[in-house]
Amino acid sequence: MAGYNMLTDEISQSLYSKTSYLTNTLEEEIRRIQKLQFECINDDIIFYTISAFPILTKSEQVKKLLEMQNRLKILHESSTYIDEVFVCIPGMNRKISSVGGVELVGEKNQEFQNMQEKSLLSPIFYDQGSMYLGATYPNNIVNMDTAQMFTLVIRLSEKELKKELNFLGEYPDSGIKLVDCGGKYELNVGRDINLEGINSTKEQWLQQVTDEKDHQKYTVFKINSAFLNMDLFAYVSNQTVYRNLQIYRNIFFICLLMVMLMMAVYIYSLHVVISHPIKILVKTIERMETGNLGVRIEEKREDEFGYVYIAFNRMAESLQNQMEINYKQKLLTQQAELRHLQSQINPHFLYNSFFTLYRMAKDEDCEGIVEFSSYLSEYYRYITKSARSDTELKTEVEHARRYAQIQAMRFKRRLTVEFEELPEEFEKITVPRLIVHPLLENAFEHGLNNVEKGGVLRVWYERKEEKLYIHVQDNGVGMTAAELETLKESFRQTEETIENGICNIDRRLKIKFGEEYGIEISAEEGRGTVCSLVLPADSDEQGGEYV
Repeated sequence: MAGYNMLTDEISQSLYSKTSYLTNTLEEEIRRIQKLQFECINDDIIFYTISAFPILTKSEQVKKLLEMQNRLKILHESSTYIDEVFVCIPGMNRKISSVGGVELVGEKNQEFQNMQEKSLLSPIFYDQGSMYLGATYPNNIVNMDTAQMFTLVIRLSEKELKKELNFLGEYPDSGIKLVDCGGKYELNVGRDINLEGINSTKEQWLQQVTDEKDHQKYTVFKINSAFLNMDLFAYVSNQTVYRNLQIYRNIFFICLLMVMLMMAVYIYSLHVVISHPIKILVKTIERMETGNLGVRIEEKREDEFGYVYIAFNRMAESLQNQMEINYKQKLLTQQAELRHLQSQINPHFLYNSFFTLYRMAKDEDCEGIVEFSSYLSEYYRYITKSARSDTELKTEVEHARRYAQIQAMRFKRRLTVEFEELPEEFEKITVPRLIVHPLLENAFEHGLNNVEKGGVLRVWYERKEEKLYIHVQDNGVGMTAAELETLKESFRQTEETIENGICNIDRRLKIKFGEEYGIEISAEEGRGTVCSLVLPADSDEQGGEYV
């Protein structure tokens, strides 16, 4: 491995030195060519010929064009990297080349305009697989619609560039690739491999790449030229470079295999002695975390883990016993609290019922008294017929409907009652007793008490996701924002004695079903109140039944 690393360092250092030298050489030569190009743009021969061309005679025009061509040839011969120098003159509709002489643009006008636009954006551009150096006079990048007198373009020699790049190809199965960062140009010398997807934003890096064609690994070195906006890749096959290290690698892998076999034997013995009993303990603890307190470790051992297993079993048994005791205590506490809360409701109902009967007797409404007494007897039969704290929602709603019918008889000139039928899918839901009636009573006593006519009490049902809403709505006096906030605040004072009937119901529902259920109230002064019971819509979400 040390020899492998040493050889890798030598190769990377060699590639770095040669690629750096080649990159610097290219940059210096391109800078020199650009300097000569700008000197040529400002040459009096070119500028005078273009400016005065329309007023010259034919012979003078020919003479000036030949002088321009000679000037371009001088620039052409200044560097071996130059393949052709030409100037495009839109006003004269001509192209003057150091190689092809003078020719009319004709159908190639659009092609030269594209070159002119590219030279305005960047002095180095690419067209049809060739690299060009362009310069336009006048050069105006801000407003590209400004007319340009001419564009001087230098086409670089691909042959000479390849000859220069071949300087790096000292190894068999090696290659060099010059790639434009924008992906518009690529020049390859030597072996061609796929380098897509491995480019990096770093200026230089060394990386191992597997070619998709021959499936060989290559050591690739990349260096970036910010001036040319190009990446230079130099790569060599690992099979060629590391051929002499193959024997040592085989010896190394044989030794490594022997060490791995010895480690496997050691790990297996360690697993039998330590890892296996620990896994048994961890799995048992995970089962206990799911709530299964009845799990026990049955495996018998004579070592230290045997003592740990016995201690764990004792701890699990003690924890299970303690949890059962706590659960029973909590259940009894909740049952006692429910009975206490419900006991506060019954006297409240009794007082209001006798007061209603008193008013009807005073008004000498005998038929109403008979009907009222019938409803009242059904009402108190529902309260006293069972000691169970829970009932089906259907029974609870029918009880509230009877109360609403009694009140409708009392205030038939002042208000009407709209009581929807309970959907069949909710009839079997188990709820605490006496949770709907107090909402109706509250609406009659507070919301509609001072309404002389046109009062409406409406009861309807709505399902939202997994919750059932029983809405009790009146169009009475409503509440101010401060009064509504005070009422909601009383819901949160769960540690105090509950005197308010609505707060009583909210607390009972939260004890039975959870904190997300209970009572929701919305009101607006002068526009009535909506009081909603929030219950679980499905039977599997209900809490346990308290008796």
